[in-house]
Amino acid sequence: MAKNFMNNKYFIISIDTEGDNIWKRVTTASGMREIQTENAKYILKFQRLCEKYHFKPTYLVNYEMAKAEPFVSQAKEWQSDGKCEIGMHMHAWNTPPIYNLPFNRKGHNPFAGEYSRRILWKKLSTMTEMLEDTFGERPTSHRGGRWYIDPWYIHALIKLGYRVDCSVTPGINWNKTIGNTMYGPDYSNFPRDAYFMDRKKLHKSVKQSRMPDAILQLPPTIINMPLSDKIEKMLRKPLEIKEIAKEKVWLRPNGVNLNEMLYIVKKTGNRDYIEFMLHSSELMPGGSPSFRTERSIEKLYSDLSCLFSEIGRVRRGITLVEYATLYAKMSK
Repeated sequence: MAKNFMNNKYFIISIDTEGDNIWKRVTTASGMREIQTENAKYILKFQRLCEKYHFKPTYLVNYEMAKAEPFVSQAKEWQSDGKCEIGMHMHAWNTPPIYNLPFNRKGHNPFAGEYSRRILWKKLSTMTEMLEDTFGERPTSHRGGRWYIDPWYIHALIKLGYRVDCSVTPGINWNKTIGNTMYGPDYSNFPRDAYFMDRKKLHKSVKQSRMPDAILQLPPTIINMPLSDKIEKMLRKPLEIKEIAKEKVWLRPNGVNLNEMLYIVKKTGNRDYIEFMLHSSELMPGGSPSFRTERSIEKLYSDLSCLFSEIGRVRRGITLVEYATLYAKMSK
């Protein structure tokens, strides 16, 4: 098994499956705004594109999308047919039990770590049970809302039976990204490849038990580009040279980065996996800041077709949990 694993190259598609335009603040001085889920109608087209190239997306589903049709009915069928995986993506602000933090007008949507551990445990448990009830299988893959995890959070995921997390963004520091009052985590020096997060190291107060000792961290693919490959962009934006020099490139479309994504595919040829990410709301015109029009969505699908075609020549599609299963066998 280990030999076969090492000889294969894998492609993971992780989709944060959430309501429309969560980039706009949800928590307001007068309470939580209503979150629309119109993008649930647009996911079928993406699923068909994945199937065309024999890829299996992992839909990391949050609270409002676990109730959104037609996505729920369709995803049940895809999951039953082995064409996708359903994982969990929790936005703490609207996952029950609802707990309203003191409003900070200079803040934004809260990070999970801003809630007490008692409340957060209830939210994680509720979301896990809801997904199991809705889709008929207990989720074992996860990504934190706003890319947030911490040692206690990881311990809670292990206790709930999760096997793989993909919240870490290696090389990225979120300490200028505000939640309600706190700022985001710093992943600058975290590993870029798969590794086990050991609960005994992350949470020293945990007693020995029969629970698994670790969860697999499977970060999305983010790399540095040599300065020589950034010259053209620097010449176009001379006032942003310092920022451009520090930029990391993601395997994540934004409407103008097809060449960067193809560059990533080329430069990561020796890695056993690469991981693509996107938000479900980015599949709908007006569902995100990056894709506001029908034309921008057409461009997105054109880019995706080119990207998936290139990846399909050298890599096999796999879900987060499928990869974690192979990785665990290889690590024995």
